Amino acid sequence: MRQMPLEALRRLRRHELADVEKAFGEAVAREAAAETILGQRHQHLLTEQKLASDPAADDGAVEAFSRWLPVGQQAISDAQEKCRQAAMDRDCIRSALLMAQAALKAVEKLEEKQQVEIQQQHLRKEQAVLDELALRQRTLN
Repeated sequence: MRQMPLEALRRLRRHELADVEKAFGEAVAREAAAETILGQRHQHLLTEQKLASDPAADDGAVEAFSRWLPVGQQAISDAQEKCRQAAMDRDCIRSALLMAQAALKAVEKLEEKQQVEIQQQHLRKEQAVLDELALRQRTLN
């Protein structure tokens, strides 16, 4: 199997990093949306509770609240679960983001090392030519 040139590998790693960065942004947005919904569910509970505990409220309002309460609590529980899952997804994608960044950095370091080696090889060839010329000059004199 032929080795992939580092330039092509760098392009691939940059593309992968861009994909993971996009996925991370989407995960953060999903988490923020889940937190917003959770806040709304909590606010709805407080509103319903306030209506039921109002001194002007009749028995029907209290009964309606007691019937609604399990539904409201379940909605909060579901929203909390979505927040938890969204946070886990974000953390997982963040790990992938860190790995993609490290992979790109590793390829860039390999490219730098390769460039240094090429430059050193070029300098050795130049030095060999200069040494050869100097040797010829000495043999001619």
